[in-house]
Amino acid sequence: MRPGVAAVLLLLLAGCASAPSASPTGSAGPSLPRGGILRVGVPGDFPPSSLLAKSVADDGGDPRAALDPQAGVFYDSLELLRCCLGRTLLSYFGRPTDEGGTVLRPDLAESLPEVSSDGLTWTFKLRQGVHYAPPLQATEVTSADFVRSLQRLLRNSSPAYRPGIAGVEEYLDGRASTVSGLEAVDRYTLRVRLSRPEGDLPARLAYPDTAPIPPSPTDPQAAFGVATGHDADYGAFLVSSGPYMVEGADAIDFSLSVEQQVPAAGFQPGQSLILVRNPSWKADQDELRPAYVDRIELSIGGSQEELAARVDSGELDFVLFAGPPPHAPIEQIDRYRANPGLGSVHSGPRDFVRNVGLNLAYAPFDDLHVRKAVSLVIDKAGMIELGGGPWTGQVAGHIVINSLVDNLLLTYDPYSTAGSHGDIEAAKAEMRLSRYDTDGDGLCDDDACTSVTAVTMTIYSERADVVVANLAELGIQVDLEVLAPLLAFGQWFDPLSHTGMMVGTGFGKDHLNAASFFTANFDGRTSITSEEANGTLLGASPEQLASWGYGDVEVPNIDERIDDCHVRTGSEQVQCWAALDQYVMENVVPWVPYVFERHTRTVGPRVVNYSFDQLLALPALDQIAVAPASASPSYLELFSRRASAP
Repeated sequence: MRPGVAAVLLLLLAGCASAPSASPTGSAGPSLPRGGILRVGVPGDFPPSSLLAKSVADDGGDPRAALDPQAGVFYDSLELLRCCLGRTLLSYFGRPTDEGGTVLRPDLAESLPEVSSDGLTWTFKLRQGVHYAPPLQATEVTSADFVRSLQRLLRNSSPAYRPGIAGVEEYLDGRASTVSGLEAVDRYTLRVRLSRPEGDLPARLAYPDTAPIPPSPTDPQAAFGVATGHDADYGAFLVSSGPYMVEGADAIDFSLSVEQQVPAAGFQPGQSLILVRNPSWKADQDELRPAYVDRIELSIGGSQEELAARVDSGELDFVLFAGPPPHAPIEQIDRYRANPGLGSVHSGPRDFVRNVGLNLAYAPFDDLHVRKAVSLVIDKAGMIELGGGPWTGQVAGHIVINSLVDNLLLTYDPYSTAGSHGDIEAAKAEMRLSRYDTDGDGLCDDDACTSVTAVTMTIYSERADVVVANLAELGIQVDLEVLAPLLAFGQWFDPLSHTGMMVGTGFGKDHLNAASFFTANFDGRTSITSEEANGTLLGASPEQLASWGYGDVEVPNIDERIDDCHVRTGSEQVQCWAALDQYVMENVVPWVPYVFERHTRTVGPRVVNYSFDQLLALPALDQIAVAPASASPSYLELFSRRASAP
């Protein structure tokens, strides 16, 4: 499944002012060299661990699931699927927004889908003659492959990420063996019927977790094809539909029982991943992925600083780091900018927003005026500076990432202050309107303000101290607890913990539509389950709040407003999301957003064309070309030489 609320936020751990300039992203062209080896480092020391770097994580997951499209993998694995291993019905160029990277395009579908007049039936025509990588090179990609992949995804996904396809509930609760709304009309026609209009369906079907699954060669009726029986480790047995494949995947024998199958040798969890060309892939069948290099070698493990040193030495071309900015040491960024011969620096919007989350059922944050006062007093610029300065992002004036609302809210900031350092007088004026200021002095003087529980992660402790000091100016005394990421988010998402605030929560786009942004964070039906809540408790019912010990209290609910946007399409839907963003900022205030993050990455001199994938906020490996270097050894050879040196 796609990352759940807690999992996504764990991935987004950081902190800005006007964005500095950097060398522009390269543009693909016919003169770019083909061939060669791209050498990439993946850090293994930053929590939460990359799925490629360590185990899938602390719940005992199998690290061999790291390349499994439907296993809830994170952005580094998802980028490897998009660029290289798993084509989808629709997709995007691996380029930034200003180079068309957010324009939805056909991929394994021949064209964009046909849509019925009521918005409930979507029909996709598939390209013919597209085959999987070895060992299934004789198997053609057909419509049934998407039925099994989508059904597998629905089995694994959380409610916030389930499209409203007809028959899903019957399938999930065992009343039906298949999803009635997924129909393979013929080999090359897929029909998707919805139970309600959802204008973001095409964007969902462009996400890498919808990549097709080929049928089992020994059991064509197996529900999940070759993934059947590989619930925990399909990533190590993945059959590619993209321009690359895992080295050694051609030796997998799917005629054997699941227990006897041997995984691809090129994927060593926690150590390395090697991708080689898929001989079944044809450039004239894929307009989105130029796939310049012949081989991609990922070295897994080590700290960011250690990997940055290996970029300096020429062992690596860059670091594939999916955590918070900056994505290279500031010192290295400065060196490369001063001396372009060392390499290049690439920077742009990362499409992640970082915030201070407020529990709407927790006093004094159950008062809208208090939440507005908090929004006015926080020193956003100071927090960004502590997070690494202007290379890490720019001040956020609203909740939804700008690219998801077509920059309609680029200058919108209802709580703007001079220099974004906070305004104590404006905050006090707002506090005077609250029921927690009984004497009108602009300070919170109720007992509820004397010991407000708050949590943050170790990496954000300094920035959280800024928030604690800011709130003290309003009379709100905060008891801050600094925890490891998993513990911090576990407490924040546990409604029984009665945590008033979390500093450093964040969210990155799922797909290129704001629909999942709202459903994952603010929809009471999807962001609050029996296991966890959304932290802010926005959308919780009075009955739920009472069961969690909050007594007779109510919180806002925007579910109907979300539904109103869901049924719209195109620019009308984008405008609806933008209007909802404004409504939430001014009438709900569950978050105090403080930074829209940037990616800033250093790249070694061998790279002659670099591109950033705006969808997944990582380097687009299929768009990167390296200079011809007949004598350039692979990093494995370099390691061997270094290990044998006296």
